[in-house]
Amino acid sequence: MVLSYTIIEAQGLSYGVIIGTDASTMKMKNVPVDIEYTSMYAPLLGFNINGFVSYKSKSFWGISLEPGFIRKGGVQLFDYMNSHYMDIHYKVKNEFNSLELPVLFDIYLNRKLYVSAGLEFEYRLSEKAIMTDQVTWNDQSVFVAKALGNNILADNILPDNNNRLSYSGLVGLHYNINSRFDLGLRYGIGFKELIHVVWLDSYGYFGGESNVYNNYLQLILKVRLN
Repeated sequence: MVLSYTIIEAQGLSYGVIIGTDASTMKMKNVPVDIEYTSMYAPLLGFNINGFVSYKSKSFWGISLEPGFIRKGGVQLFDYMNSHYMDIHYKVKNEFNSLELPVLFDIYLNRKLYVSAGLEFEYRLSEKAIMTDQVTWNDQSVFVAKALGNNILADNILPDNNNRLSYSGLVGLHYNINSRFDLGLRYGIGFKELIHVVWLDSYGYFGGESNVYNNYLQLILKVRLN
């Protein structure tokens, strides 16, 4: 047992757990120019719980694997006209629960600071859309499926169930508090679309296509157990 521990220390291996809080949102790209909106999504708070195994070389670099669970999504803003032709503004909270595996390359700037960059692979376990009675703060917010007939419960709110695998780019800056704890700030950028939107007008004519991506900002605490 002592010999095994000595070998691990000599190789620069460490392991432990990561807990974090995440502010995520969804970003639509390639929006048709005739779709008038100023903001379509707002951030949603989530969390992540991961394990990690890290290797630090005797030089300035290292690698990390961080399998775990993450909850993220976004708040979808929409509006419609009621029977009295009054503007109604509501929110839909979109939550996604996923297994994730960040694979990171670490660069150590000094004994306390290091940066990480790599890919995060995800498999979405479940999704949920909750319509709330909270009004939006933006009178020009637009519902994604508005051009599809104002169907608030349309499938376009959530990703296709057959499209559960995704991947993101992940970059972060970390500070080594002591031999046990690290504090980190990360940003994840979705590389694969979460939702594909086809825009149709009230007559059913094609108006363009857009893709929705999930991005997030993450504050983490890394706890070493060895």
